[in-house]
Amino acid sequence: MNPVTLICPQCGAPLPRQAQWRTVVCTYCSAEVTHAVKIVKAASFREAYMRSRAAALDSAGGGAVTCNGERYRRLLPLGHGTSAKVSLAERLGPMPERITLKLAHEDGPPGRLHREADILRELQDAARPGAAYFSQRLPQLAGQGKATTDGVTHTDALLLRSPVGYWGSLAAVRRHYPTGVDPRHAVWMWRRILEVLAYVHDAGWVHGRLGPEHLLVHPGDHGILIIGWADAQRRDAHATPARDLMQAAWSIRSLLHGGEDEPPIGPGLPAPLAALLKNACEDIAWCARTGAAGIDDALKAAASAAFGAPRFIPFFPTPSR
Repeated sequence: MNPVTLICPQCGAPLPRQAQWRTVVCTYCSAEVTHAVKIVKAASFREAYMRSRAAALDSAGGGAVTCNGERYRRLLPLGHGTSAKVSLAERLGPMPERITLKLAHEDGPPGRLHREADILRELQDAARPGAAYFSQRLPQLAGQGKATTDGVTHTDALLLRSPVGYWGSLAAVRRHYPTGVDPRHAVWMWRRILEVLAYVHDAGWVHGRLGPEHLLVHPGDHGILIIGWADAQRRDAHATPARDLMQAAWSIRSLLHGGEDEPPIGPGLPAPLAALLKNACEDIAWCARTGAAGIDDALKAAASAAFGAPRFIPFFPTPSR
């Protein structure tokens, strides 16, 4: 082992061995010295961070949305509901992050986005078996508060982490497949919805408005993300899981057989799946008895009878691929 002697570059005095990994003060000339070139003082880092942040904000120009002291540039409109408009946005600054930004309409129902944020917090904080898995399959809150645009307009804002890999909603998929998707794709979509609903229902919540526009699809991983939780309710005698289960079934039915209000079950659907879909869509008592997990078991059996052993089939949300 070769001994190493560190000396102060300013006065040549010996330095303690701690100078190899941290900043030290020379006892002779009081210079601050470090041997590690990667060390940056916290104060210097903060000064550089604030300079880069100011430059990014200046370059944004007008129209940026400010919420909780952060500024966001809207990149792409994602939707326009009765109570809020939804955009893909990016946080401005040296560490940008893409988020889903919901801005309440000025004449919309007050407190709606605040309520949605509270519901999402409770769903994410639920200490239940499978929480680590299902927390990734429910919207993740990134912030909430009052938003301003150009320092003038004040409105409620909800910020959600932008889910990576999700293409769009099943409503958009349905528009690209007016004659219906392959039933094998409908099976995995339905199953992904049911597994999340089973978790949510066990946690004591009911979504209440489970239409195709509230179901985002991940083509690559065959995933579904349920969004739009502002109208979710505590599970009770009036808000029951059966309603969610029927709405999920109707969403799949519309995806299989077109976008009519009550699309018929076409003759091309294998008989085991057709019978299950009819029950789930039209028999609320059966849905209540069976539950999400029971419907999922029945779906696995029906898919096995119709298609054999499960296998991965690539899904493209537009039929041109």
